[in-house]
Amino acid sequence: MRHNTLAAARGLSTWRASLMMGMLAAGLLAFASAQATPIRISANNVVPACVTPERLMAFLRERNPDLDLRYRDIAAWYKTHGEALRVRWDYAFFQMLVETNYLTFRRGNGKRGDVHPRQNNFAGIGATGGGVPGESFPDVSTGVRAQLEHLVVYSGEYVPSPVAQRTRTVQEHILSWTAPLSRKRPVTFQDLAGKWAADRSYWRSISLTAKRFYDAYCRNDLIATSNGSHPSGNASSWSANVASASMATVVAPNPALAVRPQPQPPRPEPTACRVFSASYGGKKAVLIRHVAEDAIEYTALEVLDGFEASMAESYMKTYAPQGRLIGEFPSSEQAFARAYELCPGAGG
Repeated sequence: MRHNTLAAARGLSTWRASLMMGMLAAGLLAFASAQATPIRISANNVVPACVTPERLMAFLRERNPDLDLRYRDIAAWYKTHGEALRVRWDYAFFQMLVETNYLTFRRGNGKRGDVHPRQNNFAGIGATGGGVPGESFPDVSTGVRAQLEHLVVYSGEYVPSPVAQRTRTVQEHILSWTAPLSRKRPVTFQDLAGKWAADRSYWRSISLTAKRFYDAYCRNDLIATSNGSHPSGNASSWSANVASASMATVVAPNPALAVRPQPQPPRPEPTACRVFSASYGGKKAVLIRHVAEDAIEYTALEVLDGFEASMAESYMKTYAPQGRLIGEFPSSEQAFARAYELCPGAGG
């Protein structure tokens, strides 16, 4: 009898340990993806060790198998210039993927964008819309440097003699709002929305791209940190989360004590609506409907052919909980057309 009791106790202990490890791993993943990432590297904001130029290039080639050979070292240039300028070069790389649609320089409908590949302009610098192509740079390295210097200005710091004419022209204007903001808190990639690009969903597209990379290449690294080391990022916050998880007491649920929740009446849907755009890259699009607190949101999400359902599910899990997929379309234009049919007020 005593042996059975000991075995049961050991089994419960193992169950508790496994559950705690699972909770800890889930917490680490949520922590890694939930923050709006500051532009500049600091002690509390570093590029995770799981991010390497080789992994970034593998991620890029998965989505653009026909990648031009002259881009073979582009991720290494992001690291080189990013470390020199103290910029989160991983997120700058993800920004580039959004801007260039994975270096295809094509829109979601397959048409060529305003910027041509030969310009080595990886973030639309000077491309102000209406067919304006923006600046050109002599090589890949200089184009990457131009983007990162522009990000430095957006972080609130003056750049002497930047390589891009656009940066030289507008940096005083940019600094008029980024410098005061940077004295209150770090300027983040989220702050670029509506500024660097007119699209208010700009950060959402960048963070979606980042999430796909981290889910594919960093998940095991984050889970492994539960064995002792902390992931790159805010170490103090991570330590606090670990401490809380370590001190928590995990108790097996007792079905006899369960309280049946009373059914709640359905909440009336809001009458207002909004239309968003987001992109995982690709030519096809899906339309997602999500009921937020104050409005019904319709998101036209660009996706890769053959991954419509999985990408929509990934998006809804992060940005539109309890959302639902209401249509698949050959292009984002058709998805937008349907969104504005459902939400005509957003088009005004």
